[in-house]
Amino acid sequence: MSMPLEEAADILNTSAENLAQEGLKAYLREKLRETMAEITSICLKFKVSSLEELDAKVSAGKLDESDTFEDLTRLDYLESKAERIKGLIEKLP
Repeated sequence: MSMPLEEAADILNTSAENLAQEGLKAYLREKLRETMAEITSICLKFKVSSLEELDAKVSAGKLDESDTFEDLTRLDYLESKAERIKGLIEKLP
């Protein structure tokens, strides 16, 4: 009995390796899209375009640090995650 990946590759007239690579690319692009959507959501909430701008507003006293701490931390994590995903995508053939 063949594996679903091999069966799909046969149906699509491609190699299992190529199908796996294309599948990984599609998966990473989807995760990047989801991550960027969450980044955008947080940025819109505070009317900023980046982590640096949000941090600057907090430092300038325009936003309360206690009100933004969770989002600031989450945004930092998400921006780092997006960069790592972009790096993985760039490494793929």
